[in-house]
Amino acid sequence: MKDTIFALSTVPGLSAISVFRISGPNAFLVLKKITKAKVPENRLASLRRIFWEGEIIDKCIVIAFNRNESYSGEKTVEIHCHGSIAIINKLASILTQCGSELNIRPAEEGEFTRQAFYNGKMDLIQVEGLSDLLRAETEAQRKISFDSLDGVISKKVEVWKSKIMSILAFLEADIDFNDQDLGDVGVLSMISDLLELLKKELDNFKGVRPIKEGLNIAIIGPPNVGKSTLINHLSKRDVSLTSRIAGTTRDIIESKVQINGVFVTFLDSAGLRETNDIIEKKGITSLKKRLKEVVLKIFLVNKESDLKTIGVKVGSDDLIFKAKADRGNNTRFKGISGKTGLGVKEAIGLIERKLPKFYISDGVIATYRQKSKINNLVILLSDLTFNIKEGLDAELLAEKARGCLKIIEELTGRIDTEEVLGIIFKSFCIGK
Repeated sequence: MKDTIFALSTVPGLSAISVFRISGPNAFLVLKKITKAKVPENRLASLRRIFWEGEIIDKCIVIAFNRNESYSGEKTVEIHCHGSIAIINKLASILTQCGSELNIRPAEEGEFTRQAFYNGKMDLIQVEGLSDLLRAETEAQRKISFDSLDGVISKKVEVWKSKIMSILAFLEADIDFNDQDLGDVGVLSMISDLLELLKKELDNFKGVRPIKEGLNIAIIGPPNVGKSTLINHLSKRDVSLTSRIAGTTRDIIESKVQINGVFVTFLDSAGLRETNDIIEKKGITSLKKRLKEVVLKIFLVNKESDLKTIGVKVGSDDLIFKAKADRGNNTRFKGISGKTGLGVKEAIGLIERKLPKFYISDGVIATYRQKSKINNLVILLSDLTFNIKEGLDAELLAEKARGCLKIIEELTGRIDTEEVLGIIFKSFCIGK
């Protein structure tokens, strides 16, 4: 018999309400035992007293879910009790004491979701989406994770699977009717259409990394132009040392902030100039290497000729500002001042409008495991195309198509899942 599991599903501490979740075949029996009352109607919140050893422990809201209508696919009970540490500890102790009689035990990390997966309530892509959602820190991370959890990617995979099934059906028909000329044009067209979809998906994945890891923006300019002052203003804290002495910033200083729901790391760099200072030279060299990682550069200049002496090419998306504009602006560029905040709001607005060019958050694969499986599928389908054109035996072609189906099953977690699940659930909380 399956175990019945329980866990606190909310963060322990002083709060109005805490939620315990009980899931498994004996969940309703546990509820009857501790409330001395009948199980409420399915999904109907009801007031119940918790009893133990003749004492009323708490008044709670309880909700019971039938197997097919619960998160885990098992009989499930939620107990919404008062959120004090004393109540939480007492209820946890009571449920533990029910263990030997009713086969109930504390849940392990991610075990409720594991139940949901094994009961067909979620596939592996959705499990990965939930894992990412629980760790999401930005709006863009939330969106891409929720799309995976909500089945947006899984629906795409079902379309791919359907196309592979059609390809396999054609190839198996060719085996059965090999004395007839069924033609290869149709199946090659089907493979080509599927490859186009898969390659587009892989291409879109490039836009996912910035969502998870953030985007780098470099602030560039000559020494003592106000780069450190500006980054301190953008960060709303002192992250970079400022001084009137040119060459103060030697190392690259990083400051991470959220802009428009995406993490952005501003890089405060050494001032770019000719110098004999060995340490300053190293800082400049380090900056030029890091520029390969940035999506956008913000140039601060004192005068227009600074752009020629800096030695860094201005890209089409880059922004140029007249620094220390609170002291005046005799250039064609917009003015900005980290000291007074002049032009900063406008600069952030310009950055916000440019950022969406560098990431994708709508309905795209979000993990390197998914990317790897799709890449393997592309390789196998490309091989299949070549083999069809070369006239390979139909049975061998059909076997390769079955290999494509196997990759689809690996992608959704219907086969070869245990190792992957073990890694994923290490990051889950007990109550999920």
